[in-house]
Amino acid sequence: MTDIHGPSSLHSDQQDRLHKARLLEQLTIEARPPIVRETLDGWLLRASEGVSRRGNSVWTAAPFPRFDAESDHWLERAEAFASQQGIASCFYVSETSPPTLDRQLEAAGYRLAEPCYLMAGSVELARHLIAQRPANAKALEAQIHLPEGQHQEENAAWLREFLSMKKLSAKQGESYAAIFGGITAPHSFARMSIDRETAALATIVAQGDYAYISNLMVSPHFRRRGLAAAMMTELIHWAAQHGAAELYFQVLQDNRPAIALYEQLGFQVIARHHYRVR
Repeated sequence: MTDIHGPSSLHSDQQDRLHKARLLEQLTIEARPPIVRETLDGWLLRASEGVSRRGNSVWTAAPFPRFDAESDHWLERAEAFASQQGIASCFYVSETSPPTLDRQLEAAGYRLAEPCYLMAGSVELARHLIAQRPANAKALEAQIHLPEGQHQEENAAWLREFLSMKKLSAKQGESYAAIFGGITAPHSFARMSIDRETAALATIVAQGDYAYISNLMVSPHFRRRGLAAAMMTELIHWAAQHGAAELYFQVLQDNRPAIALYEQLGFQVIARHHYRVR
């Protein structure tokens, strides 16, 4: 990983890219807040009852933590926190992390999981490119609803559909309810339906000049109809209406269809990250 924390000969464009990545990573934490958080010098320990690696990992976009006592090693502290929370020990490792962190975790027996891209782009450009896309007759059948975040009854219904689509338990649903309930910025839980059946879901959070998209998923028997593009269209319009100039999100590196769609809408890879889990 690239070192952005100390003296560096990095090209200014690369430095700008990595500093933007760090900003977006910080915004992500507030757009999808962990249930429990604890600082570890410049790092952040996160726990969310084991649901998703994002909310149950150590955010490491800062130099290695410093301690007075040798026994208070950063790895020992992180593993103790994970044990106390009843979750697997997991680290979020990105291009903004200390450059030797990934090798140290691998040597300590941590396996690599979920390589992802952090992507971002202009809302204005995305709207322009959307306007040039041909109309999708199949997507025209869909109805998309983006209620504001305070609609509790609609949000509860959205959560039930989310759990069903991801095949999650009621207990896991309680954890997700706590995570989503912790979002303080303007947000919406978007639902697309066709003939009253849920076809796609997504979450969007407005954060000043930025808006964050997550949980974009299409029900298996509604795929290959261009519905992800239709949902993205509505999310982009929502972001513009809420004053965002840029959209950002994370996507698995092996999700080529999604990445192709995002690139067609003008979004670019800002940085890469993955998890190390033991």
